[in-house]
Amino acid sequence: MASPSHHELSFVHLLTGERFRLPHPPSPFCRLLLSGNLVLAFVPTVGRAVQYCRLGDIEWRVASCTEPYVLEDLIFHKGNLHALVRSEDAGSLCYRLAVANLSDKNLVEFKFLGDHLESQAAHGSLYFFLAECLDELLLIAAVGGFPEKFHVFRWQSREGKWTRTTSLGDCTLFLTYFYFVGYVVPMKGMTCFSGYFFASCLGPDHPGVRRDCLYFTDAKRKWIEYSLADGSCDEFVADNLEGASRPDSDFRAPVWVFPSMC
Repeated sequence: MASPSHHELSFVHLLTGERFRLPHPPSPFCRLLLSGNLVLAFVPTVGRAVQYCRLGDIEWRVASCTEPYVLEDLIFHKGNLHALVRSEDAGSLCYRLAVANLSDKNLVEFKFLGDHLESQAAHGSLYFFLAECLDELLLIAAVGGFPEKFHVFRWQSREGKWTRTTSLGDCTLFLTYFYFVGYVVPMKGMTCFSGYFFASCLGPDHPGVRRDCLYFTDAKRKWIEYSLADGSCDEFVADNLEGASRPDSDFRAPVWVFPSMC
C-alpha cells in the first residue's frame, strides 16, 4: 500500500502485480485493515472513530463509538470484526473484548464478550493490541521498552476471559512498527505516539525462525527476536533493512513480507 498523495490510496499485490485504488481517508489514520472488499482506517489506542470504504466506493464513511469507549485495537477474526475497547471505570482503565458492528447510523456497536481484563495486567502495560494464531484470538501487552518486552494472553471463549500464556503452539508472531503524529478525537491538540501491531503468524513448519517468539522491527535498521519462553531479547542489524521515508521526516518503517502467504 502506498499513499503518493493525499488524494488516493494505491494498493499493489507484491507477487501478482494486481492494483486497486481508493480515495484517501478524510481524517488521519495509522492502521489499515482489509477483509474481502472492505477496508478500515483508524487510529488505535486514542481514537473513537473508524473510517471504512468498500472497493468501488467514491467516498469513505465514518462510524464512531459512544462515550466513554475508545478503540484500543481492531482485528478481523473468523469473519467477524473484533475490538479491544477501553473505558474508565471508577477512575481505573477497563479493557473488554467485543464483536464490533458498523451500523447504518454511523455508530460502532459493541457486543461485549466475557469479563474485562484483570486490573493487574491492565495497569502493568503500556498499550495492547490484538493478534491471532492457530485460529485463536490473542491479546499482546507491551510491558516495557528498550529493550521491548511483551506479555501474551489467550482468549478463553468458554470462560469469557483472558489467560496469560508463554506458548504459541510452536508458532511465531511478527509485529510491525507504527508511528503517528496528528490530530485525533477525543485527544486535545497534537498527538504523537508509536508502538507495534500484529502483522502475521507463521506455523512451526517454517525454517529459519525460532518457535514461540515474537519478531519485530524498528526504525534503526534492526530486527528483534523476543522469546516468550524465557523473556530473552536478541537484536540483529541488517544493512538492507530500511523502509520508505515519510515526506515530513527521516523516519523509515521497514515491514515484513510473507510470499508464501500471499
